[in-house]
Amino acid sequence: MLKTLLILFGFYFFPAVAPTISKEKIDHLKDFALQQGCNDDYAIFIDMSKPSNEKRWHVVDLSSMKVVFSTYVAHGKGSGEGKQAEVFSDKPGSNCTALGIYKVTGSFIGEHGLGYSLDGLEETNKNALNRSIVIHSAWYADDDFITKYDRCGNSWGCPAISAQALEACKPYLKPGTLIWIYR
Repeated sequence: MLKTLLILFGFYFFPAVAPTISKEKIDHLKDFALQQGCNDDYAIFIDMSKPSNEKRWHVVDLSSMKVVFSTYVAHGKGSGEGKQAEVFSDKPGSNCTALGIYKVTGSFIGEHGLGYSLDGLEETNKNALNRSIVIHSAWYADDDFITKYDRCGNSWGCPAISAQALEACKPYLKPGTLIWIYR
């Protein structure tokens, strides 16, 4: 009972610390956006050094350098079927997550409902279009799944998020928005 009260007291008086993305990473992506003629309002940073039971998808307002939304995101089963992504590849058929900077090219309705097509802009992810790497919703990235299994499920290489998170991210997933998957 006392432990529960202390935990509740802590949540009330000491709110969780917002995730931070380094100034260097944000500046790099802002410069990249300007060089490529991409959207420089918001960008999405996906930190694959974190396990999938931690929020590693972060929408950042590039002008204020503040995280405005965070959520869980799946990695490809070829990158590791546990909670940690270990292997990264852009090879077709690998089912891996590929590291690098991507650009949202548009939206579509597909097998998973609303999705966003991605173009890989670096050597490490240049096959994104051919591999059909897209942002889509997935039941295995939902809070209930993560609570039950202590991790996200695995995609075939796509950065999959919950349906609720995808809905919340709609204003940020405009054509030209950059997404950086790194570790």
